[in-house]
Amino acid sequence: MFEALDQTKPQSVRYLVLELEDGEFVHLVGYDKDSSALTGLEAFKAFGADHAERRSTPLVRSSARIIGNYHMLANADEAVPA
Repeated sequence: MFEALDQTKPQSVRYLVLELEDGEFVHLVGYDKDSSALTGLEAFKAFGADHAERRSTPLVRSSARIIGNYHMLANADEAVPA
């Protein structure tokens, strides 16, 4: 994913992956109104193709509200739903 993002350089996408101590991963995604700059990437499609087989727990998606932002997110004033 990161290689594809580095190659295509979509300005409207923000993407962060964290690995927790227990080996679980947290993906944080932000985009400006249209997610297709991310979801249209072949790497994203390949990543999602066998995603269910790699999960140890059910997928959980949730909208979030930014409480504070200090130099972490660009243009964080505009909320985008999950």
